[in-house]
Amino acid sequence: DMTDAILEAAKRIRTAEPSIVFRYSKKNREKTLCWVFECIRDGLGYPSIKHDEIGTEQMKEYAKFSLNGNGATDEEAHNWVNVLCMSPGIHGRRKTQKTRSEGGGSIFPAKLLEITLNDGYDWSYADMQLGPKTGDLASLKTFEDVWEAFRKQYQYAINLCISTKDVSRYFEQRFLQMPFVSAIDDGCMALGMDACALSEQPNGWHNPITTIVAANSLVAHQKLVFEEKKYPLEQLSQALKANWEGFEEMRVDFKRAPKWGNDD
Repeated sequence: DMTDAILEAAKRIRTAEPSIVFRYSKKNREKTLCWVFECIRDGLGYPSIKHDEIGTEQMKEYAKFSLNGNGATDEEAHNWVNVLCMSPGIHGRRKTQKTRSEGGGSIFPAKLLEITLNDGYDWSYADMQLGPKTGDLASLKTFEDVWEAFRKQYQYAINLCISTKDVSRYFEQRFLQMPFVSAIDDGCMALGMDACALSEQPNGWHNPITTIVAANSLVAHQKLVFEEKKYPLEQLSQALKANWEGFEEMRVDFKRAPKWGNDD
C-alpha cells in the first residue's frame, strides 16, 4: 500500500526528483504494476525497474568473496537497496558500499567496436594502437568473425581496466582514507579498518558505458552487411571515417536497423 501511495504521489505531483526505483518480482500485485506503468507512460523517466530476484542473487554471489568472511546474509541480500543508478547494495550501518566504485574504472564498448573495424587502431581520437591486432577488414568475412574480434578487444580492455582498478584500490586504502565514513560504519569501528580497506561485502560495481550503442551497432552490421549484403564492410568503414558525409542513404539505413529495447 505504501508503494502504491508513493507512485500515486509521483504521478500527481510530477517532479523530476527524487527519482524512484521499483523492484520487480512475479509476486508484485497487478494494481501496483499499473501505477508503475502509468508513471512511465506519463514520461516522468521513472520508476526505473530492477529485477528483485536477480538483485538478491547478486548480493549472495558477492558475499562469497568477502575478505572478512562475513558477506551479506540471506536476509540482508533479500533486503537490498539500489545504490545510485544501477547497483544493488546492502542498507544499514554495516557491509554497505562505501564509495561509488572503489578504484574507479570504465570502458566504452562502442569505442571497442570502432577499433575492431580497424585492427585495434584508434584512428578517430588517440591515433595509436589502442587494442590488440584482431584482423583487418579483409579478414572479417562473416558476422561471427566481427563478433570474435570484438570479443577479444573487449577482453583486453576489461582485463586492463580491472587490473588498474585493483592498483587504485590498493593506494586508496593507504592514502585516501575516509575517516568520517569509517566513523559511521559499524564494521569499520568493530574491526578498526578504514572504509576504503574494509571488504565485508565486496562491491562489484563496474561501468561499461555505451554497451547498448555497441549492441545496436552489431545488430546493424549483422543485418545490413552480412545478411542482406547491402553494404560491404569496407564501405561502412569509409562512411564512418567520413562521419557519414556523402553516405546519407547508408546512414539512414543503419539508423533504421533493429534496436535493442523496441520489443525486438
